[in-house]
Amino acid sequence: MNDITIRFLDVYDYLKKEKKVYTPKGFANEIEVSPSLITEICKKRTNAGITPIQNTLIRFEEIDANWLLTGKGEMLKITNEVKVAQPDSSLVVGLLNDKIKLLEKNSEMSEKQIAFLESEVARLKQELASSSGSGQSRVAG
Repeated sequence: MNDITIRFLDVYDYLKKEKKVYTPKGFANEIEVSPSLITEICKKRTNAGITPIQNTLIRFEEIDANWLLTGKGEMLKITNEVKVAQPDSSLVVGLLNDKIKLLEKNSEMSEKQIAFLESEVARLKQELASSSGSGQSRVAG
């Protein structure tokens, strides 16, 4: 088995780990070669030829061709692109629900604060009314 085939199998293992392919047959379909060829390569009975190598590089653009052919560099191309991860929709829904609960709680607190202040105003008005009967000046409310 040659070094290129070993690196080709490393790519296959990487693609399985990343859940981009699941089986030899699925990998074969992705790179448009026969499943039996991938099986033979996986069993180390044959070397990877130009077709599976070329099709892998075309289909999976993140694989560095120089690394696959020569072993120099890294398996994955290094890019300067910043990829923004898309948030998981269930996470977003959960965060929104938490925000709604917080707003509802704040609303309840505000309602309680308003009720408390209204009762304090009423109490103070009563105090003023009772104290105005004792000769003190009356404050309009």
